[in-house]
Amino acid sequence: MSRPWSTVFAFVLGFAVCALIVRWMGYQPPSQSRQLVLATLDTPPRQVGSVPGADAVANAAAQIEPAVVNIDTFLRSRRSVRLEDFFGQQEAMRGSGSGVIISPDGYIITNHHVVRGADEIVVSLADGRRFLGKIVGADEQSDLAVIKVEARNLPVAELGDSDKLRVGEWAIAVGNPLGLGSTVTVGVISALNRRKLLVEEGRMLEVAIQTDAAINQGNSGGALANIHGQLIGINTAIAAPPGGGSIGIGFAIPINHVKKVVRDILAQGGGSVKRPRPWLGISFDAVRPSFMRRAGLPDLNGVVVSDVLPGSPADKAGIRPEDVIRRFGQRPVRSTQDLLEEIMERQPGDKVNITVWRGGKEITLSVTVGTAPEIIRR
Repeated sequence: MSRPWSTVFAFVLGFAVCALIVRWMGYQPPSQSRQLVLATLDTPPRQVGSVPGADAVANAAAQIEPAVVNIDTFLRSRRSVRLEDFFGQQEAMRGSGSGVIISPDGYIITNHHVVRGADEIVVSLADGRRFLGKIVGADEQSDLAVIKVEARNLPVAELGDSDKLRVGEWAIAVGNPLGLGSTVTVGVISALNRRKLLVEEGRMLEVAIQTDAAINQGNSGGALANIHGQLIGINTAIAAPPGGGSIGIGFAIPINHVKKVVRDILAQGGGSVKRPRPWLGISFDAVRPSFMRRAGLPDLNGVVVSDVLPGSPADKAGIRPEDVIRRFGQRPVRSTQDLLEEIMERQPGDKVNITVWRGGKEITLSVTVGTAPEIIRR
């Protein structure tokens, strides 16, 4: 009777010894969670089809691209008094940009700076056809121009609604960067309603869409489209480092603003459009913490008036330097961007109540929006 018990004892003892040896060797049975991870790693990938809408960008590009043109401009060299200049053909200075066809009979939108000063314009379509173009009219302030080619049945861009854009939406830029020909780049809408952007010396954008779709020299005047292939903006500028090139900050003029300017150009029968620009006659800056404490402001909201031009609408309304504008009309003013947007929404002659912080309290003043003098228009 002792043998069976001795056998069981020996088996248990042997198992314990083996367990100790295995543990001493560093092996531990995988826990349940580890087993789950291992099983996950060993599971073969699930076979999937194409993602719904994977061709959306390609389809949108195919819709807008035929309506985007290359614009070459030529400025004839002016003869000098040097004898050698009277022999041989004078070479023309050349520029390059893009444009977007908006009518089958050849009306094209581009940037004013693309065709500024051009003696001759050549428009090349995506299908290879080339036409002579002429300037119908331009608005330097908005950096927009309309040109015309004599043609029929041209492909036309479908116009979208820039007021319905959302940050994060797909953005597709089409143009002629660096003279390479039609090029498509893709990004998103990075920001909306950028105001008063100084993009180069003497050139300021009134309002712009910001995108990270690559825009380079030559893209100016080209299309910014949405995922449906609709034109939502005219590419016009980039923020670039000293060495040049795209860093993912590009700007396009919203199509709804473009429509207004093009209507003005066509209504005036061409030429240079001069549109009245709302103006208060002040310069201003953000509220800094040190100024907030000194003025006794409850917070950092508002903008500080740094200067008031004598005789300006602001001066006549009683606005003074170091006033803090806290409300413009019905809108609370929290930043310089807020104030710029509100001013640009007004028309010369509009009366607006402005609430300012002065002497430790808020007071309300009434200002009549004026028209910017020619000398300070850009």
